[in-house]
Amino acid sequence: MALASAGAVVGSLATGVVAATVAVAESNSSSVKFTSQSAVAGLVSHYTVSHEQRPEDSSGSAGSDTRQLPRLNKNGHQTIDNTSASDTKAAPKSDNTNAVSAGSSGDGGGDNGKASFIGQASSATTCSYFGPGCNPPDMALAASTGFVLQGVNTQWEVLDTSGEVQAGWPVSAQAFFGVPDMRGANGQLCDTAHKSQPFLSDPRALYDPIDHRYWAAMLQVSNGLGLNMVGCDFKSVYYIAVSQTNDPRGDWNVYEFNMSLDGQFAADFTQIGINHDAIYFSANMFGPSTGLNGGFYAEVFEANKAKMERGQGGFTADGFFNMQATGPGTTAATGPFIADTVQPAINTDNSGGSGEVFADTLDGPDPVNGHFCGFFGGGAAQSCSGLALWRMTNPTGHDRGGAAPRFTGTYVRTKPFVATPSFSVIAADQPSCNQCVDSLDLRITATPQVRNGVLYAAWETGLNNGTQTVPSIEWAQIGLPGSERDSSGNGYYNLSGDTAVSFPTLMPDAHGNVVMLFERMSHTIFPETRYIVKSGEGQFHGTGTLLKAGENSYRPQLCGTAALPVCRWGDFSASSFDGAGGIWFAGEYANTLNLGAPQNGRNWGTWIGALNVSGERG
Repeated sequence: MALASAGAVVGSLATGVVAATVAVAESNSSSVKFTSQSAVAGLVSHYTVSHEQRPEDSSGSAGSDTRQLPRLNKNGHQTIDNTSASDTKAAPKSDNTNAVSAGSSGDGGGDNGKASFIGQASSATTCSYFGPGCNPPDMALAASTGFVLQGVNTQWEVLDTSGEVQAGWPVSAQAFFGVPDMRGANGQLCDTAHKSQPFLSDPRALYDPIDHRYWAAMLQVSNGLGLNMVGCDFKSVYYIAVSQTNDPRGDWNVYEFNMSLDGQFAADFTQIGINHDAIYFSANMFGPSTGLNGGFYAEVFEANKAKMERGQGGFTADGFFNMQATGPGTTAATGPFIADTVQPAINTDNSGGSGEVFADTLDGPDPVNGHFCGFFGGGAAQSCSGLALWRMTNPTGHDRGGAAPRFTGTYVRTKPFVATPSFSVIAADQPSCNQCVDSLDLRITATPQVRNGVLYAAWETGLNNGTQTVPSIEWAQIGLPGSERDSSGNGYYNLSGDTAVSFPTLMPDAHGNVVMLFERMSHTIFPETRYIVKSGEGQFHGTGTLLKAGENSYRPQLCGTAALPVCRWGDFSASSFDGAGGIWFAGEYANTLNLGAPQNGRNWGTWIGALNVSGERG
């Protein structure tokens, strides 16, 4: 499919889109201006899925389709990365390179670990649409003091907090959300090559300790994003579900929202957040090159949390799309910054000012300096910096006959970040091959968190560690209006040699300590998952604590070969707060390779862990 060009001039609005320019916010420090347009995500249906309707997953392979979907980026498809790791000019210089030492695998753990157990793993049953299985897993996690809900592509599982899988689980995503088989306009089953299964992807989840409910979301697409479902119609929807009680094994209220404003653009990269007012969801929208912005925009919506918890309709999901920014660096040649991956935060303590906060990186063109962040070459000399903080106020007032939501943007300075012309940060090494495992691009992949008036977010970037350029992490914590103290901070985290770190997810505790889960790999380290803790406004130091060691290189029979130079990994990790001091997280590692069924050589596994950093109880 034709994807957007980052420098494309903004085109006319697509037919059928409800749009109006909303208030413009201007930063005092940079003269960056933000705009967006209003929209509505139509509620297609809502219903209840009971535990009796969820058969335990035993679907198995649906055929021999072995495709790997390309990772989608507003700048284009991922390509082979030709950037030399030894080129230290390819990325900004790090000020926090941490040495990798032989005895570091278990350091820093202390006695605060409270759980560590296996999650779901790749198989033809786990992800049956493509037959032999699929990758990457993505990650959804929601944990209370009683149960853990985990989602991957394309299966859901409930465990207790000691890791015991509950009776009747796992179940397919289709069964979890109660999605029917695919049928065409004539009512006949379509996409029969894949057993008429709906294509569901990109799971997200969260636990709301205020209302003691679990939330889960996943996208469905048909004949969009390069997928051709023979005999089926175009479709792009989100399924967002909420448990009826604090027990995720029971009944769920499910809501289906239409994500396509014009019947041509399809949603990718599911994102959800929450506060005391509403559930929020976002998407990256890809469409024809003749469409808006040459085929790309992002959109965000709110939905009435209280009504969804009660299983009711009677509300509209208002929102905004085509978020843009302009500033001193904006020219006719660059065009405006077009926002992507505008992540809604999880805010369960009602801090940080009114409404909901969303965050995204200014990943080109940078509205301040006009740079394209290395996506079109230039290395460190073309690096970008800064975050856009968007705020949606009065999200559900319109459901009571009041005014519509408002959406404004603010510029936040950060350290520089950079990608490569492959539309990703430089790929990672593993023992079987060099620069062969994807480390994604500059987007905030995991859901941001708000606690005590501070927003926490992290993303990937290439960094010069003094000897070479490696996949690294940049993080930010931003004091929001009403925060009790100035807790703002911004820093890098990277390792020495060729060791890569990627796919971070952050979770703070009530005292300002921050846990970061991430993945690590190098020419001597099989892909593994780890976590590290920092206090307050400090940096992340050391190599952290091993959660689960890699057992092999990832897909060594393919990764780094001419057939598959760079393998997909990720696309995001996940973390959760259980409401009683426990911080939970889930990451990916390379497990033991099995070229036969049911793994079929896609040797990814997931591991779930938890700790209590400071002994808090709330």
